[in-house]
Amino acid sequence: QDVAGQLGDDDEVSLSLVTGADGTTKVMIMSTSEMEELSNAVCCVHTFVDELGKDFAPFVAQTAQALLLVFDFSMDEEVRDTAFETWGLLCQCARGNNQVSMVAELVQEFLKRILPKFEKVGATGAVAEAQGLDTEALKTAADGVKACLKKAGPGVLNAQQVQHICQVALSTLNASLKLRDADEAQKRSKPADEDDAVADEDGEEEGVLLRIACCEMVGALADSHADLFMQHCIGPAMQLVTTFIQPSVRFEDRRLALFVVCDMLESLREKIVSQWPQFLPQMLQDVLHQSPGLRQPACYGTSLAAREGAFAPYALAAAQTLSQMITETRSAAKKKSQKPAQACADNALSALAEILTTHQQAVAAGEAQLWGVWLKGLPCQADDEEGVKNHRTLLRLVQAENPQVVGDGGAYLPQVLSILVDVYKTGMADEETSKGIGQLVVKLGPQRLEQLAGQLKEKQRKKLLRIHKEAQ
Repeated sequence: QDVAGQLGDDDEVSLSLVTGADGTTKVMIMSTSEMEELSNAVCCVHTFVDELGKDFAPFVAQTAQALLLVFDFSMDEEVRDTAFETWGLLCQCARGNNQVSMVAELVQEFLKRILPKFEKVGATGAVAEAQGLDTEALKTAADGVKACLKKAGPGVLNAQQVQHICQVALSTLNASLKLRDADEAQKRSKPADEDDAVADEDGEEEGVLLRIACCEMVGALADSHADLFMQHCIGPAMQLVTTFIQPSVRFEDRRLALFVVCDMLESLREKIVSQWPQFLPQMLQDVLHQSPGLRQPACYGTSLAAREGAFAPYALAAAQTLSQMITETRSAAKKKSQKPAQACADNALSALAEILTTHQQAVAAGEAQLWGVWLKGLPCQADDEEGVKNHRTLLRLVQAENPQVVGDGGAYLPQVLSILVDVYKTGMADEETSKGIGQLVVKLGPQRLEQLAGQLKEKQRKKLLRIHKEAQ
């Protein structure tokens, strides 16, 4: 009654039933204006924790307690997603300040509140009940688990917990797939309706995002608990991969398989080599797949696998395939519609560079030609993360005066300088690389710099002068 008396006739409110630790249920009421204030507060806290890092450590426990309200209250999923990201940052903050017990408490509290959402899905099983899935809320929860585990780092879960999280993630993925199949069967059995079609597309997109998030939960386990993952999760993870990576499987499911493969290659490294025959040949073929949605993770996965010595037998053929894809993509017209394809080429450049630097002996026969393709493919066009990698590699090779990159007598330096000038202090180069570019420009000396500048475009020459000035 007191709350009702504080609200006006036109005020909108949200209600939530929250069960406390003692089993009692409380009704929580919040007005729209209060919801907006809470949303702004969560964003503000996220910024503080992100910017201050471990210096925020004295406030971790108090902040975590305040965030719990957002976990349970009925509100926009974007707000809850930000709250879950913030919780992950709190774990990272505590870890950075060596508060190991606090990290464990945060993770356990988070899982205690979030995992029941997945356990409920896994307990139903039937498609009829799966149709009640709140896919958006589950996707937010899955993203939260991923963020929490990745930020918390290793050693916070025991074997049983790792196995259980993997199980509920894959059970939720399976329930979502069953729901998709049931929806498609239903659509085939009734006349088309435009309004229904729009709603169906929205639902399909939410389902796709949920399934990706479930796979990323599995990937987070591999990242944070590699040894336990190999003991308890590699079987079901590989079953998913081998089922979905086949060429006859639909695009979306094949992409899921590649996402899981990339996570395992990144986190498990040599531990996963024995499983390569089950997915690596197909992944290498997908480097040339007609869809960028498969090409990109295939190229990224290749760059990860190429870090291992065991990749040597695949190196030459993979390098030739990557070279073909880069050449064809970069020769296409520069259109906005080609951005996904160019992002694939950026990933392919990373893979090619990894092969050339790690497996020099295996590709010796075509090394010069392959380096030429790599250099000609730069700068990266669309993927900032891959751009940072490649341009850092380029700078390192130039600093080492690698003959394949700088050329005889520095013949390739004008081309190299053009690339480095273009990426200087952009999203395609991190701060360290930009600083290194400045140092390289100064090291070249006035006379050499003037010779090279004559082969640059007017805009590049002006930027080169700025780089030189800033590096002094």
